[in-house]
Amino acid sequence: MPLVKKINFSNLISTVFFIGYFPLRGGGSWAALFCLIIFILSKWIFIDILGIGQISFLIINLVILIAYIPIGIYTINRTITEENPDPHHVVFDEWVGMFIPIIFIEYNIIALIISFFIFRFFDIFKPFPINKFEELPRAYGVLGDDVIAGIFTLIVMVILQTFIDFPLI
Repeated sequence: MPLVKKINFSNLISTVFFIGYFPLRGGGSWAALFCLIIFILSKWIFIDILGIGQISFLIINLVILIAYIPIGIYTINRTITEENPDPHHVVFDEWVGMFIPIIFIEYNIIALIISFFIFRFFDIFKPFPINKFEELPRAYGVLGDDVIAGIFTLIVMVILQTFIDFPLI
């Protein structure tokens, strides 16, 4: 199918602006990394340049996170097929999963990078109960395991940040 036919809202979102079609393997890693970069840039713009407060920034990101869930379910369901219920090019689930820990943890570049690797670990290896959420039907399974991986990552990062004082960079 030519790319022109694939340009629609659902494909644009579910592939995170076509990151899922990168010729290199690891589209989920690229989407999670892009999420991290966009978050860092948005923090810099909104807090450092525009001067909005940390609480306002958190509230904005919570609203965005809440919106991501129905948007993800809608666009993923319109992108997947019976023959391919979790295609490699659908990477919005990794975006959402990565977004969960980074909006809640203490802002620190090292902590954010560590959260990326912890999230990718949980997403790739899917330890119990993450693997059970993958069994949910259609977009719920595609998105569910990544949401739980994001929550697990957040828990690990909160524990780490309780005991480790990450150096500021």
